[in-house]
Amino acid sequence: MNRIVIDIGGSRWTLKCIQRSVLVRVGVRSFASSVVRFNGNGDSGDSVITPLRKYAELVNKGKLKEDPYQMKIIGDMESLYDSLINYKPPMAPIPTVEDLQHKNAFQRVFGHFFGKRNKDVDTDVDQTILPEQPHGIYLYGDVGCGKTMLMDLFYSTIPKNLKKKRIHFHQFMQNLHKRSHELKMQHAEHQIDVIPILAAEISRDSTVLCFDEFQVTDVVDAMLLRRLLTIILQPSHGSILFATSNRKPDDLYINGIQREFFVPCIELIKEKTNVIYLNSPTDYRKVAKPLSSVYYFPDMGVPFKSEKSKKEQEKHIDTWYKFFSQNHKAESNVEISIWGRTLVIPKSSPPNVAQFTFHELCGTPLAAGDYLALANAYNSFIITDIPYMSVMVRDEVRRFITFLDAVYDAHDRIAVTAAAPFNQLFVEPEEIIDNYTLKDTTAYARKEEEDKKEIPDEDLVDAGNELVRTHGFDAKIAAAASKFASVDEERFAFARALSRLAQMSTQEWVEDVREADLKK
Repeated sequence: MNRIVIDIGGSRWTLKCIQRSVLVRVGVRSFASSVVRFNGNGDSGDSVITPLRKYAELVNKGKLKEDPYQMKIIGDMESLYDSLINYKPPMAPIPTVEDLQHKNAFQRVFGHFFGKRNKDVDTDVDQTILPEQPHGIYLYGDVGCGKTMLMDLFYSTIPKNLKKKRIHFHQFMQNLHKRSHELKMQHAEHQIDVIPILAAEISRDSTVLCFDEFQVTDVVDAMLLRRLLTIILQPSHGSILFATSNRKPDDLYINGIQREFFVPCIELIKEKTNVIYLNSPTDYRKVAKPLSSVYYFPDMGVPFKSEKSKKEQEKHIDTWYKFFSQNHKAESNVEISIWGRTLVIPKSSPPNVAQFTFHELCGTPLAAGDYLALANAYNSFIITDIPYMSVMVRDEVRRFITFLDAVYDAHDRIAVTAAAPFNQLFVEPEEIIDNYTLKDTTAYARKEEEDKKEIPDEDLVDAGNELVRTHGFDAKIAAAASKFASVDEERFAFARALSRLAQMSTQEWVEDVREADLKK
């Protein structure tokens, strides 16, 4: 395979040359406007936006910082882009009730002769006439290394002739369960297997599926996902997967119930995608300058419920509400419908901002679907009166983490008032007098001093060894996560939430400087 050499930011990069395309080597200042793709005859055609060119443009504009580790991924993205240009996906037929009834009857009668394995592949399709299916990308790496940005960049360059969908994996599974329920109700009298219908609908709607934060933690999700991917990633359906994850494929659903039945799905992912590890040492969530005023907490020695603190909280809330709402009129008790239920928003200026107390948002039995709907309905959130928390309020903490995941993926903004800085909110139950007061009046100061100290290496095991060494979390964040959670997946989710809170407090996040067309 031929290779090309380019200059970006004064650095030389060697990338794989993709099929018949060639890229011209130019300096970084002229790169964005000078990249030309040539056809097989050497004639230049219309210039197009490729992943490489898009990356160079963003570096030149100062929207991205040049990263040698990310640049290595760009070559793989360019190869995938090139293979998509002339790809013509098949139109998977949507099975009829008669088709599925016939299939079910056949399996009931003859299934025991051939074993229990359900291949879920449409054997009626002539595999010899199907187009060659490009391999997707499975991109994994530590928190904050730029996986989502690279996927969004690639998504913006997908050829316009192909249908595409970019979605957070958690939301995708929510949608999948919802649609599955609808189909089962629709065909209740027939008792058919609805997975083939779901697979056909998804592949017809989205040739390129981009999943952000691919993870599997639930046995029901694991079994459903195995069957679905087994169908849509076959040539008969022709879907192409681009997924980001914090875990390599072999670590998906680790220690999960009946994991042996999910292993074939892992092998399928490895077969159908180019598995890439993004090992950039730079955490982009720490690069931006913090904007401390987004999060309010009282000064050391000032009680949260004091008159001084109350006045500061009111000013903080009023300032950020005006900014987020752009002076649009506030409305009370706005209702939004979620899966046939009604959720009441105490104060909001749709679609700009919604305001809740912590208890209103996390003290009631809301689910992931509710938080996803909120994140899609509003651009910004103000959460007030966040208390001290311990293991005694696990449910509230889990809901808060789920809410933060939804808000982060939607790139929404938040402002809060809290009893203490986030890395000091999680304490032992015996330390708490009430939601906003600790027994030891010097505890706040003691915690602040402790936070200034580095956690020595020998203590990393207590601070969540895997979180620090494997996933790149800050040791203090890992320590807080270990205090709250005893299960690996819970520790990871908790630490990720604290890391995201740090990123969402930056000026760049609040001003939303991310290129708008990255998600188009």
